[in-house]
Amino acid sequence: MRQLFALKELFVPSLRPQRPLRLCVEVLIRILLIFSLPVDSALADKPESERSRIDYILHCSGCHSLDGLGIEDKGIPRLKDQIGYYLTVPEGRAFIMQVPGLLSAGLSDERAAGVMNWIIEYFAGDSAPPNWTPYTGEEAARYRLSKPADVASVRRALAHRFVEAGHPFR
Repeated sequence: MRQLFALKELFVPSLRPQRPLRLCVEVLIRILLIFSLPVDSALADKPESERSRIDYILHCSGCHSLDGLGIEDKGIPRLKDQIGYYLTVPEGRAFIMQVPGLLSAGLSDERAAGVMNWIIEYFAGDSAPPNWTPYTGEEAARYRLSKPADVASVRRALAHRFVEAGHPFR
């Protein structure tokens, strides 16, 4: 009963008048405090595909969305039915391991490779080449040593190549 009362205290706002924004922020902070466990140790016992799915949710879905559709009018590329085209050229294979979000996520090379493999398996559909080779941690480490100076222009150049090759790339 004591734990139930403690949970109620976390989520039921006090009776003093507050601004709606402040109330929302306080509730959000309370929720974050409840769920703020060390993610890396919690994921250590999970199978690789489950860790990679969770890494996608935590580090990628905020921009690319849970369904991989991105926000194209805001410059957030679509992953669904598109990401596999990057595997058709060596520069594209390197590029998707060098995007800013993946580089800044704080993932190890093995986990970065794992999340990219999960993204390709889950979202690529027919855009992935048959029998594509999954990324390894060593390959991810090699690609992640450098990043394009202008990510958007590299992406546009690759998109142009995909369209010229007859792929329905958006």
